Amino acid sequence: MQAGNRLLALFVSILLIVTAILPVYADEIDKAQQELQDVSRQIESQRSQLNQIKQQEKSIMGQLQNLEQDMVDKEKQIEILAARIHALEEDIKATEEEIAQKEEELQVQIDYLCERLLYMYEDGMDVSYLEVLFSATNIRDFLTRYDLLQYVVEQDMNLIDTINKNKRALDIKKNDLEIQKKELLTMREVQEAQRRQLEEQADQKKEILSNVRVEKKAYEKALEELERTSRELEELIRRSQSGEQLGTGIYTWPAPGYRSITSAYGMRYHPILKTNKMHTGVDIGAPMGAKIVAADSGKVMFAGWQGGYGQTIIIDHGAGMSTLYAHQSKFAVSSGQSVNKGDVIGYVGSTGWSTGPHLHFEVRVNGNPTNPMSYLN
Repeated sequence: MQAGNRLLALFVSILLIVTAILPVYADEIDKAQQELQDVSRQIESQRSQLNQIKQQEKSIMGQLQNLEQDMVDKEKQIEILAARIHALEEDIKATEEEIAQKEEELQVQIDYLCERLLYMYEDGMDVSYLEVLFSATNIRDFLTRYDLLQYVVEQDMNLIDTINKNKRALDIKKNDLEIQKKELLTMREVQEAQRRQLEEQADQKKEILSNVRVEKKAYEKALEELERTSRELEELIRRSQSGEQLGTGIYTWPAPGYRSITSAYGMRYHPILKTNKMHTGVDIGAPMGAKIVAADSGKVMFAGWQGGYGQTIIIDHGAGMSTLYAHQSKFAVSSGQSVNKGDVIGYVGSTGWSTGPHLHFEVRVNGNPTNPMSYLN
């Protein structure tokens, strides 16, 4: 909401500025220069806001990439858990089959014992193990029958006991597997909940990113409109300049005592933008606070902040000629003031797009930059 209000206020201010650009006369040039200064400040502010939004966009995109990687990692963990759960389910299935087999074996053995007892009952009705023993003809026959009966009973009981033990072991194994499966299912639920949370965070970031990009486009459009307005104001001021020559036409050096050219006129690698760009003036190396003088007589048509130029003075010398003095720390003259060649107009600084104290000096013919060295005495 606040961003929307800021943008609304911005567009209203742009509209007011654009509608104010009407043909002016020479006595209204100060007003146009003030409007240009206001627009320049707004351009600088919008560039700053736009850079912040771009940084925010970059940050959110980085966060989204991290979230997406986290979701990929989480999906792999869920797949590993699913594989482990599947393996446990296979083990449980195999164990259940073994238990069923042992139960069948136990039932077979029980059925066998029952059949034998039934046979003995049907054969003699009242035959018992005691009768078998006591029907022996002698002691030796008795002991033989006793050992045989004991062996048969022990074998049956051992077999039943073994089957029961195996079944109990399988029951324990199945129970352990069920516990492990339950733990893995719980872990998978936690992982899936975390994945859903990551997806929700990613959706929120995407929504924020979408809003940021909408805001970025709005600022880019606003900046484009402001820059267009700035160009129109500059053209308006250029057309309003006096056709009468105000100066001598011979320019003095604008930084007395400092003649080192640190960057010449022409194409160069921009130290801040990190790209090849046209350098529309010359950079004169000088310490902070060094005096800057008017290269020729004329009228100060602009004194204020001019975007990347920082604190800037533009002097109209008439006949379409003007000079520009950028990156100043402070001014000694104001807009609309007449100056003579050699008058102190300001002091060297490092404002705007600057890597250190210096004077950026331009000579313009009908508003177009030209090589200053062709005019300096």
